[in-house]
Amino acid sequence: MQEIKVLIVEEFKYIADLNVLELKRGGFLVDSQFVSSEESMIHALEQKDWDIILSDNSTPHFNAIQALFTRNKISPKTPFIIVSEDVSPESIKFAMKNGCCAYLLKENLHQLAILVRNIIGRNVGYSLVNHD
Repeated sequence: MQEIKVLIVEEFKYIADLNVLELKRGGFLVDSQFVSSEESMIHALEQKDWDIILSDNSTPHFNAIQALFTRNKISPKTPFIIVSEDVSPESIKFAMKNGCCAYLLKENLHQLAILVRNIIGRNVGYSLVNHD
């Protein structure tokens, strides 16, 4: 199994746990942290090198675009995926132009592990810590 460190920006911990569960079902050993504010995200990014960041867009006072810009300031090479059902096409396009790797509807959460594996595979060499 491949180990990954996942930072999850989400309003509710139980939804963050669903992301972790899907990654585990997909064959990952997951070290995760759940954050719901810019302050907690900054702290998490300063404390650890993350392999990937998953962000919802409906967290009050801290949406996916804000999380993406926080990532861009502190850890710009860490892959970033928006996992949400509440994102306008304009916001998705804007996010992709600003470093977001992918967008996944929550109704397609069963595809998360495949998406993460593909993105991490592309980014080996600059963002994935070797866990061998």
